[in-house]
Amino acid sequence: MRPQPIVLHLGGQDFHVRPLTLAQVQRIEPLLATQSQRAGTSIAVASEIVAISLERDHPQAAATLGEMEATATEIAAAMRAVLRLAGFIAADGAETASGEGQAGADSISA
Repeated sequence: MRPQPIVLHLGGQDFHVRPLTLAQVQRIEPLLATQSQRAGTSIAVASEIVAISLERDHPQAAATLGEMEATATEIAAAMRAVLRLAGFIAADGAETASGEGQAGADSISA
Protein backbone atom coordinates (compact mmCIF):
# COMPACT_ATOMS: atom_id res chain seq x y z
CA MET A 1 0.00 0.00 0.00
CA ARG A 2 1.32 3.40 -0.99
CA PRO A 3 2.02 5.75 1.93
CA GLN A 4 -0.09 8.89 2.22
CA PRO A 5 1.43 12.39 2.39
CA ILE A 6 2.16 13.75 5.85
CA VAL A 7 2.30 17.18 7.45
CA LEU A 8 5.39 18.22 9.40
CA HIS A 9 4.89 20.92 12.06
CA LEU A 10 8.06 22.98 12.50
CA GLY A 11 8.50 26.43 14.00
CA GLY A 12 4.81 27.28 13.79
CA GLN A 13 4.58 26.27 10.12
CA ASP A 14 3.06 23.24 8.43
CA PHE A 15 4.84 21.48 5.57
CA HIS A 16 3.04 18.90 3.43
CA VAL A 17 5.43 16.10 2.43
CA ARG A 18 4.66 13.56 -0.28
CA PRO A 19 5.87 9.95 -0.04
CA LEU A 20 9.64 9.94 -0.48
CA THR A 21 11.41 9.00 -3.68
CA LEU A 22 13.82 6.09 -3.75
CA ALA A 23 16.67 8.60 -4.02
CA GLN A 24 15.53 10.32 -0.81
CA VAL A 25 15.26 6.99 1.02
CA GLN A 26 18.74 6.05 -0.18
CA ARG A 27 20.13 9.32 1.21
CA ILE A 28 18.50 8.72 4.61
CA GLU A 29 19.69 5.12 5.01
CA PRO A 30 23.40 5.89 5.62
CA LEU A 31 22.45 8.51 8.21
CA LEU A 32 20.63 5.82 10.16
CA ALA A 33 23.49 3.36 9.79
CA THR A 34 25.92 5.92 11.21
CA GLN A 35 23.60 6.67 14.12
CA SER A 36 23.05 2.99 14.95
CA GLN A 37 26.68 2.88 16.06
CA ARG A 38 25.86 5.47 18.75
CA ALA A 39 23.09 5.64 21.33
CA GLY A 40 20.18 7.82 20.28
CA THR A 41 19.87 10.21 17.38
CA SER A 42 21.53 13.60 17.29
CA ILE A 43 19.64 16.76 16.39
CA ALA A 44 22.03 17.22 13.44
CA VAL A 45 21.08 13.82 11.98
CA ALA A 46 17.38 14.38 12.69
CA SER A 47 17.57 17.78 10.97
CA GLU A 48 19.29 16.27 7.94
CA ILE A 49 16.60 13.59 7.64
CA VAL A 50 13.87 16.23 7.85
CA ALA A 51 15.68 18.44 5.31
CA ILE A 52 15.90 15.54 2.84
CA SER A 53 12.15 15.05 3.13
CA LEU A 54 11.46 18.76 2.53
CA GLU A 55 13.75 19.27 -0.47
CA ARG A 56 11.30 18.26 -3.21
CA ASP A 57 8.26 20.30 -2.16
CA HIS A 58 9.80 22.94 0.12
CA PRO A 59 13.38 23.59 -1.10
CA GLN A 60 13.64 26.96 0.69
CA ALA A 61 12.57 25.44 4.02
CA ALA A 62 15.03 22.57 3.54
CA ALA A 63 17.87 25.00 2.84
CA THR A 64 17.10 27.18 5.87
CA LEU A 65 15.97 24.51 8.32
CA GLY A 66 18.88 25.35 10.64
CA GLU A 67 17.57 28.88 11.02
CA MET A 68 13.98 27.86 11.67
CA GLU A 69 12.65 28.47 15.19
CA ALA A 70 11.81 24.81 15.79
CA THR A 71 12.29 22.95 19.04
CA ALA A 72 14.24 19.73 19.49
CA THR A 73 10.91 18.03 20.22
CA GLU A 74 9.48 19.23 16.89
CA ILE A 75 12.54 18.05 14.96
CA ALA A 76 12.43 14.64 16.67
CA ALA A 77 8.70 14.24 15.93
CA ALA A 78 9.21 15.32 12.32
CA MET A 79 12.08 12.85 11.91
CA ARG A 80 9.96 9.98 13.29
CA ALA A 81 7.14 10.91 10.90
CA VAL A 82 9.57 10.94 7.95
CA LEU A 83 11.05 7.58 8.96
CA ARG A 84 7.54 6.09 9.15
CA LEU A 85 6.72 7.59 5.74
CA ALA A 86 9.90 6.08 4.28
CA GLY A 87 9.24 2.67 5.85
CA PHE A 88 12.22 2.66 8.23
CA ILE A 89 9.93 2.33 11.26
CA ALA A 90 6.51 0.74 11.43
CA ALA A 91 3.45 2.94 11.45
CA ASP A 92 1.65 3.11 14.79
CA GLY A 93 -0.27 -0.13 15.30
CA ALA A 94 1.20 -1.77 12.19
CA GLU A 95 2.70 -5.22 12.39
CA THR A 96 5.68 -6.35 10.39
CA ALA A 97 5.33 -9.41 8.20
CA SER A 98 6.91 -12.67 9.32
CA GLY A 99 8.18 -11.10 12.54
CA GLU A 100 10.90 -9.19 10.67
CA GLY A 101 11.97 -5.83 12.09
CA GLN A 102 11.90 -2.65 10.06
CA ALA A 103 15.27 -1.39 8.82
CA GLY A 104 16.65 1.26 11.17
CA ALA A 105 13.88 0.84 13.73
CA ASP A 106 16.29 0.06 16.57
CA SER A 107 18.52 3.04 15.85
CA ILE A 108 15.96 5.74 16.66
CA SER A 109 15.39 6.74 20.25
CA ALA A 110 14.40 10.37 19.88
